[in-house]
Amino acid sequence: MSQNGQEALLIARNLANSGALHKLDILSPPRWSLGLQVLLVEDDEADAYLIRRALAKNPWVGEVVLAEDGVEALELFDKGRISPDLAIIDLHMPRKDGLGLLKEFANRASAHFPSVVLTSSKSSKDVLRAKNRGALEFLTKPKTEQQLATALNQVIQKVF
Repeated sequence: MSQNGQEALLIARNLANSGALHKLDILSPPRWSLGLQVLLVEDDEADAYLIRRALAKNPWVGEVVLAEDGVEALELFDKGRISPDLAIIDLHMPRKDGLGLLKEFANRASAHFPSVVLTSSKSSKDVLRAKNRGALEFLTKPKTEQQLATALNQVIQKVF
């Protein structure tokens, strides 16, 4: 590589590492990554582990960012630490639940990404409330990891 090429690469790396491009909204994080950035909002460690494993098998997914509840998810989003292509949200969480988070995202003009609810609830009322607050899909957590991976893959294919 030429001297000029090496200097350009060094400048690009420094800019990318400093976060300056993202602060200026010149480029959003998904344009830098090789796959979808997924915001996973889940307070149960075991469920989060299984969901991350299922998403890791999907070639469309580049990064999974975990938030343990709606408050943490909003902090990550509002501070520009994430710019998700997709949010997967549990309903029942401490501090701010999934329905409250969906409502907050719906009220933010900058939140231009689909949200999917993934919960243990089978309540038709929860389905209706989630969809009324902006959820694109409502999934009840499957019993096996393979069923989970299949369900998430189907949602990602449908959305993207």
